Amino acid sequence: MKNKVILYTSSFLLLLFACTEKRYKVDTSSVNKPIHFAWLYKDILPQDGQVSPEQVLSTIQTRYPTLARGYLEDILQLGHPDTPFTRVNLAGFLADPYIKETRTAIYETFPDTKDPEKEYTEALKRYSVLTPEAVVPSVVFSYNGFNYAVVALDTCMLVGLEMYLGQNFSGYKGLSWPDYISIRRRKELMVPESLTGWLMTEFPKDNKSATFIDDVVYRGKILFYLQQLLPGRAEHELLGYTPEGYAYAVKNEGNIYGFFIQKQLFYSEDKREIIKYTEEAPFSAGMPHETPGRIAWFLGWRIVSSYMDNHKDITIDQLMRNHDYKSIFTQSKYKPKK
Repeated sequence: MKNKVILYTSSFLLLLFACTEKRYKVDTSSVNKPIHFAWLYKDILPQDGQVSPEQVLSTIQTRYPTLARGYLEDILQLGHPDTPFTRVNLAGFLADPYIKETRTAIYETFPDTKDPEKEYTEALKRYSVLTPEAVVPSVVFSYNGFNYAVVALDTCMLVGLEMYLGQNFSGYKGLSWPDYISIRRRKELMVPESLTGWLMTEFPKDNKSATFIDDVVYRGKILFYLQQLLPGRAEHELLGYTPEGYAYAVKNEGNIYGFFIQKQLFYSEDKREIIKYTEEAPFSAGMPHETPGRIAWFLGWRIVSSYMDNHKDITIDQLMRNHDYKSIFTQSKYKPKK
């Protein structure tokens, strides 16, 4: 958490984060569990491009026998691998100029995957220690057709490299993504975003919990755990905020909390209100435009951090399996300074 915006935090928060880092420190050198990687993008989009649809199809079915059908049919939407029409679709796919442009950008942006492999390895080893009964996934570097940044399956996650080609990648313009979406299409955010997706799949929210505070605390749990998996990451990167957006949120934390209290939103079950502060948006509705979108994630993280600081006997595993979100909120003793 060496980050210039840390200057805006209170001494209490600095102490809180220092304590949680030390408390959940894992010596990964003693973890012998291997972390497996695969490079599916190289098989669907070979760098030289000089392959036939039949070769691509055969390679994918041979190397990924349990993934091939779902990948081709559901993720890329090219059809069932055993039907002739899929070969026709695949031929069109490989010849598409837009796909060729994307393939070039992927290999330029990711000449190799050594750096993310190292970060995934450290994070997933921590994961195997902090939640010992959880499935530790293989990481499949993939091309997901601009449909999914990460696809979480039973034992692996498919990370779409095409989603992290940089804000200025020309191909994104054709997708008409707003700036607040495209600004996060940076390779530096690939690891935290994909691990967030995996955690949300492995530890889903209890659907019986329908209030705003339930959503706030749930997202806070995800971010708190992510922080323990990636302790060297700047906090704004874990959230997917800009440094400026994060600094503004920290500086105005008390006002943000006060806004929800004043509007009596914490115990609201209005889905429209919940979505305003939990899903993608250029800013948080009703607040100054400098306030980042998805502000519920930020607030939830603060609440859960306070809860864990006040309950030193609670393990990460116990936290993630606790679905009494309201109790976590009330027991957090969270009270930000205005």
